[in-house]
Amino acid sequence: MGSTLWAAAVAAERAPNFIVILVDDLGWADLGHDGSRIDTPQLDRLAQQGVKLTHFRSSAPMCSPTRAALLTGRYPHSVGVPELASPDARGNVPILALDQAAITLPEALRPAGYRSTLIGKWHLGFYKENWPRTHGFDEFWGSLIGTPTFWHARETYHNETPITVPGYYTDELATRAIASLRRDAAEAKPFFHYLAFNAPHYPLEAPFELVSKYRKRFPDRGLFAIYAAMVEHLDTALGRIFAALDELHLAENTLVVFMSDNGPTAELNSYGPEGADFSNGPHRGYKFGTTEGGLRVPFLARWPGKIPAGTVRHGSAITMDILPTLLDAAGVTPAPGHEIHGQSLLPLLRGETFTRRAALHWENQQNAAVLDGEWKLVHRFWEPKPRLYRPLEDLGEDRDLAAQNPEKVAALLALHEQWKSRHYPNPVKRMTKRPPVQFPTTPLDP
Repeated sequence: MGSTLWAAAVAAERAPNFIVILVDDLGWADLGHDGSRIDTPQLDRLAQQGVKLTHFRSSAPMCSPTRAALLTGRYPHSVGVPELASPDARGNVPILALDQAAITLPEALRPAGYRSTLIGKWHLGFYKENWPRTHGFDEFWGSLIGTPTFWHARETYHNETPITVPGYYTDELATRAIASLRRDAAEAKPFFHYLAFNAPHYPLEAPFELVSKYRKRFPDRGLFAIYAAMVEHLDTALGRIFAALDELHLAENTLVVFMSDNGPTAELNSYGPEGADFSNGPHRGYKFGTTEGGLRVPFLARWPGKIPAGTVRHGSAITMDILPTLLDAAGVTPAPGHEIHGQSLLPLLRGETFTRRAALHWENQQNAAVLDGEWKLVHRFWEPKPRLYRPLEDLGEDRDLAAQNPEKVAALLALHEQWKSRHYPNPVKRMTKRPPVQFPTTPLDP
């Protein structure tokens, strides 16, 4: 048997490998196959080769809590990260870090022989006692902070050693991911790679040629051309990783998951509302908000021979479902006492019966939401009353049904209070004035 065929045969006998790709601030409508005018051929091909979920929501409308939910399978409020992690207290938000008592994906997979690598953004604790390798990762290469920049990346480390990253950061992350794939392909153990790209999060920085291309395509959209260039460049970097999977004969035995940590941001230090209104598609609102524009994000998954190619599923899913999904795919039974709030998406990805066991909840200092079946309650805390929507038939959340359904409003508010008492008993103080940076006044949201 030739060495290539032998390597493929050995890979087929191993436990599945996992690559989870989390990108930053990418909107629901930003991919080419969703009608965007941004070129994303690699992600479009991934959609053709796997399953697309149309109703996937982030576990929070911002970075750190979503990352905590992904790694623990739990509501981020219950693992110490209800808001953005920071090395210093910020107003009502204390210093936050991922709870050491929470079991993470690397820790849950380790007994099954998995090697776990994080490449990219951490943003779950800034002091050494909270760095990635204290939470089960065997290797870390990337940045601890939320905005490391692209041409001169800051706060970058290999494990605990500071490093200087040459070149454009997205490219360097892809290069490092490919090197890790080559290393792991030569070993007998399965692997979990968490690839946390900070693109297309601000600062808006992209190669000149691509920016020029999109300035011609979007001449009247201000900074959106730079953002679009960042998205295409990210897509190209992901294509290099996918090509390496094929070259190393790992693709057939690897579940690849792609998603964003939250919806697009309307902050003025990014591309502002005029750009975010492109990225959120038909949805209302942006990052930090619990309307669909802040929560509903792209999701793609590919696992050849295990989930069907070129299919679209409409079931409701959320970031904290990733941990139980990967454990299910690996055949790993959670340890006794391992608390998990998400549920495995494998039935949904396979096209089998899938029903959510419970309502879904969101809360930060600005707003909250509850999704229970077809009903969604949204309460922005500077507004006196919550709103009630049916997002399946009202994507833009344009029709507030609260006045016609006071009993439903009361029931969902009570349900959220029960959830808080269990998962968020010491909440960050609510904001009662509209924060203009996160929630700018716009024609669509006056």
